[in-house]
Amino acid sequence: MAKVIFMHFDENTDGIYDAKIGEPVVRLAKEKGIPIKFDCGDDYAQCLVRVEHISDEEPTSYMEDEELDKLVALGAITQEDADICQQFTVSPKIRIASMMMVKGDVLIKPYKK
Repeated sequence: MAKVIFMHFDENTDGIYDAKIGEPVVRLAKEKGIPIKFDCGDDYAQCLVRVEHISDEEPTSYMEDEELDKLVALGAITQEDADICQQFTVSPKIRIASMMMVKGDVLIKPYKK
């Protein structure tokens, strides 16, 4: 099990939740009533979240090239950041919530540019 902390989304639902390793963040957030936008169609900018690692392990799933490409196109990360993520198999601090899975303890906050 992993600890997922949602912070600054909603005063009533922010908190620490247990999640199974490999569980989509979408499922956990919907189950707990966390107001994160997941159904963003082609407008992925609406689904961005900030992720902070709070464990020694990489807390979110390995990213597909598609997500990295979308993050670069949105200006959320640089191409250099994307290259580092691919080279070292790590996730950036900005993710598309609907593409994210829990891998370890993580803090998730709303994305603000």
